[in-house]
Amino acid sequence: MNTLSRIVTAQVVITFGAAAGCLFVDVVASYSALLGGLTGVLPTLYAVVRFSGQQRSARGGNGLTPLLTGELGRQAFSIALFSVVFVLVEPLNVLCFFGTFVLMQMCYGIVPLIEAMRLRRRATIPLD
Repeated sequence: MNTLSRIVTAQVVITFGAAAGCLFVDVVASYSALLGGLTGVLPTLYAVVRFSGQQRSARGGNGLTPLLTGELGRQAFSIALFSVVFVLVEPLNVLCFFGTFVLMQMCYGIVPLIEAMRLRRRATIPLD
């Protein structure tokens, strides 16, 4: 499993965990947390699928082009999801929504950090 897959997995687990935890507050908080998580997970999943497809295809472009188009698509998808949620969903617990969304963004730094720490620990353990 590569780092991007681990990020998506962590985001899905955190999304459902936050939604379950917010269920103790009320139903609005729970579905707000779920929507905030999905607003973070779905664009990430889009970028992962687009980037992995670009890697397999020689037609995808060279250098940073596939990466930049995937990131721009992810940002546009995020904006569209934010728009849909804020226009169509009422009532919405904004604190739970943005709190879960921020957790999704933190996964981009935390998951690679945990992976690097695991690799460092594995490199320092003697194999006697």
